[in-house]
Amino acid sequence: MNLPKYFQYPGKVVSVILPGLLVTSLLPGQLLAQSAPMKISLEFPSGDPRGTPASTLGGGRRGVSCLTIDKGKPSLTALMPKRDNKSLTATKTPEFYFYVPKTTASTAEFILREGEEDIYDTTFKLPGKSGIVKLQIPPTSALKTGSTYKWYLTIICNPDDRSADEYIHGVIERTAITPSLSKALQQATPLKQAKIYAQYALWPETITKIAQLRTEKPNEWKELLKSVGLEVIASEELFDCCQPDPKP
Repeated sequence: MNLPKYFQYPGKVVSVILPGLLVTSLLPGQLLAQSAPMKISLEFPSGDPRGTPASTLGGGRRGVSCLTIDKGKPSLTALMPKRDNKSLTATKTPEFYFYVPKTTASTAEFILREGEEDIYDTTFKLPGKSGIVKLQIPPTSALKTGSTYKWYLTIICNPDDRSADEYIHGVIERTAITPSLSKALQQATPLKQAKIYAQYALWPETITKIAQLRTEKPNEWKELLKSVGLEVIASEELFDCCQPDPKP
């Protein structure tokens, strides 16, 4: 994949005060042992108004895009709490969720990069219709505590001309949680676990837990996406089928 050289990411982001919650975002080390009072309905502290989800970044595209955007729906979009697509996780193998609109493309590519090295690079078949696609980092590319990674999701519009690619990108950092928080999570129900993860701004864990409860508690899924400005895709089909296979 040909990526513009001007993409640069800050290595660290300082603590920011969100409404009713102090969040230490994208910082290594252990998470604090205290948090804000739990909300009744599941919300994720996005920190700033998301507005309309950011559009796809074309890779120097020429001509017509291979994406077809339905009225009122976004283009290729990462399900993330902020428009800059930065997130914090405490798991070695986080899951990523992407909204993929209608497209004539049949294949996508996901790259996870640490520094200048690609530690995970995979291609996978698209579901053939618009919806939310889930990807999970395999154990062989497990994230290291305190490390920051860049990721890229690319829709391969024309395998013979990669300048036609449509892609989005973001940053994820792995942190550690305290023993007391780990114990609290072990004793909590799945829904309460999701709420705890949300309090600590652990987005991948939050959305994964709620995705697992999507059939049983559909309103929680809707509330979570609404809290980060993505309610327009809350009713989209979720594809669990599209797990990538590592390249040899």
